[in-house]
Amino acid sequence: MENSLENVVLGTIKARRSVRAYSPKKVEEEKIQAILEAAVFAPSARNGQPWFFTVIENEGLLEEMNEATKSIMLSSGDEFLESRARQENFHVFHHAKTVILVSGKEDHPSAPVDCAAATENMLLAAKSLGVASCWIGFAGLLFSSPKGEAYRKLLQIPEGYRPLWAVALGYALDYPGEAPPRNRNVVAWVR
Repeated sequence: MENSLENVVLGTIKARRSVRAYSPKKVEEEKIQAILEAAVFAPSARNGQPWFFTVIENEGLLEEMNEATKSIMLSSGDEFLESRARQENFHVFHHAKTVILVSGKEDHPSAPVDCAAATENMLLAAKSLGVASCWIGFAGLLFSSPKGEAYRKLLQIPEGYRPLWAVALGYALDYPGEAPPRNRNVVAWVR
């Protein structure tokens, strides 16, 4: 669908893809800072800003978290999670060198929605800076396990915040092509 109102922002939204294969090159700190800046400028209910971000670049820790999460998935009793974790090349963080864990205030009713807005800002900012990204929902599983509290402390997540998901950041080995067709029959106009 062509639109005469196309601009850089709309183009970035339409061009962004979830990347699941990253090069070994690390994302520059300046770019990570800019991506985090975009996150904190997200809208939030009553300007509550109920988020906390943990930047993880320790490769050993990321691998440990990957293995622990896969173990949880394998014993979850959920057919989808178990089959995903059994895939030979599956890695929770897709071997990204930088992962940002997104946590929300437990006592803030709109924290998941507000954190989702901040996450989308990160994904779009990353794309605009030439950095690939992927929203990682599986990352939250680790924190509902018996090891969750130890990881919360290790990752310096403040008391009263719950880890929700993560964002993998890096440089794509292979950037996905065009977006799959979109269902356009999802809007009702009431005039």
